[in-house]
Amino acid sequence: MDNWQPDNPVERRLMLAHEDWLCFARARDARVMIWQTDETDAQIVQLYFQGQQDVGCCVFDMHDSFVDGSQYSRMLSQEVIRFYDARREASAAQGMRADWQAPREDASFAAGQARDAATGYLLAVLGSLMDHHPDVFPGIVLVLQPDEVSDHAALEHWLEHLLQALNRLPALSGRLRIVLPAIDPEPFARLAARRPAAVRIIHGRYAMQGLGRELLAQSGERGSSGGFRRLFVELTEAVGHGDPAKLELLRAAALQIAQAERWPDQVVVVHLLAASAHLKRHDFDGALAAYREAGAAASQAVAQNHPAGHKLAVNALFGEASVHLMRHAHPYAAQCYERAAAAAAAARDPVLGVEAWRMSALCWHRSGERDHALEAGFHALDAGLGIEASQRANSNLRLAAEWMIQHTGASGRQRRELDERFDVLFSDG
Repeated sequence: MDNWQPDNPVERRLMLAHEDWLCFARARDARVMIWQTDETDAQIVQLYFQGQQDVGCCVFDMHDSFVDGSQYSRMLSQEVIRFYDARREASAAQGMRADWQAPREDASFAAGQARDAATGYLLAVLGSLMDHHPDVFPGIVLVLQPDEVSDHAALEHWLEHLLQALNRLPALSGRLRIVLPAIDPEPFARLAARRPAAVRIIHGRYAMQGLGRELLAQSGERGSSGGFRRLFVELTEAVGHGDPAKLELLRAAALQIAQAERWPDQVVVVHLLAASAHLKRHDFDGALAAYREAGAAASQAVAQNHPAGHKLAVNALFGEASVHLMRHAHPYAAQCYERAAAAAAAARDPVLGVEAWRMSALCWHRSGERDHALEAGFHALDAGLGIEASQRANSNLRLAAEWMIQHTGASGRQRRELDERFDVLFSDG
């Protein structure tokens, strides 16, 4: 990428992101990068690392939830091992040597402090992989984006412990970099202050807010399509500016074109954008109304056999459920998620189906409805049967499985049913 010259607005922003990455990567003592952006600019960071994954194997994008340091280290170790195992056959078919075996966990070391053992094993796995394949893995970048963080202070402590361990392993330390994309860098400010050489907070500024206008100007599109796109870009910009009157005018104008042209999918998207604007202003009634209008438009799309109709319905129902969650109206949220699960099944999208049932289980649990919660949890596992077997362990199905383990107890009929589901879902055979 060093000799590459950008020739469009997206590539120019990727180059800016690359320059920020190099600023960190070339710092001799830097080990952890807190890549801070606003919500809009975060998109370019995601695109940047996606591009790095597409051209090489050295970037691991990790989304495991953080509960505690010991569990997190174990999950990251397992993620790296699964990544390699899933690619053995394809690598061998291309004539590449794929005979790495993960190191055995040292039982005597594991008998000591749990966090030390788990973190030590993670570093052993990474070091072993790089030593075995120095041509493929000259270095490794761990991009840590936990789906959930139960304790930010514990995550900061885990990072500091990891840095301490790396200090005792100079050969590994020079080849490992850790990145945490963040909207709010505050949870890591104290660590950066204590370790200014090793922990760098990079403030990324990529002007993604103006990308739509630049792309539209470059395209020169005219007619109804061009008019709608211009309004859509303005509407997207208005969402973040907090001007309700302007947003409603743009929404009405965009809807007029979309409805006249019979574009039900675009009608849904306009309503979804409006709903997000209402949420930013904590206008829950307005958001709920907009999400329901999006749902009605999605139903029209389904009636017209639009290929994305059912998925549009899922998005609208997920949005409506999120409003109920913010209001702590958990039974209503659970019911929305169950309707979303039905739409996901119609769309033949098992990942969305798992997520809908998983969230329904969570909402019923918060409502004190344990039986409903477990029933929804089992439905989430059943939906996971539609996910390709090789992808199940790395999908949201794992989150559903972990939740069920925590809430079924160690024995009894429900635990036996759970074990049977796991045998079907995760057995090697």
